[in-house]
Amino acid sequence: MSDPVLGSTRTLRQHLIVAQTINEACHSWPGAPKVAATRSGWLVAGPKGATEAVSTVEALWSTVLRGRPGVRRQDLRAAEDLDAGEPDPGELARRVMNLGHEMAQDSATETDT
Repeated sequence: MSDPVLGSTRTLRQHLIVAQTINEACHSWPGAPKVAATRSGWLVAGPKGATEAVSTVEALWSTVLRGRPGVRRQDLRAAEDLDAGEPDPGELARRVMNLGHEMAQDSATETDT
């Protein structure tokens, strides 16, 4: 499945970087979701143990943000704040975080109206 963030060719390594990026971005939330990479996408485990499979980065962020209504852009860590000691997430982490920031901003705008 093609993904606007990953493109048409996807690898398990990319899925791992995306999962790590989102886990790091949300780790300070109480009951933060846990994202695990699979060959076809990701599994998102919520605080009550329910697991949902998703296949695009947008669907992944949607699932993560749905578990935290009213989240704002500043509630997510910036890509530049991600641990430098891990394998370099580079441009992919920035694209993932940019989408998360956009979706969080849209979500906050919707809850404000």
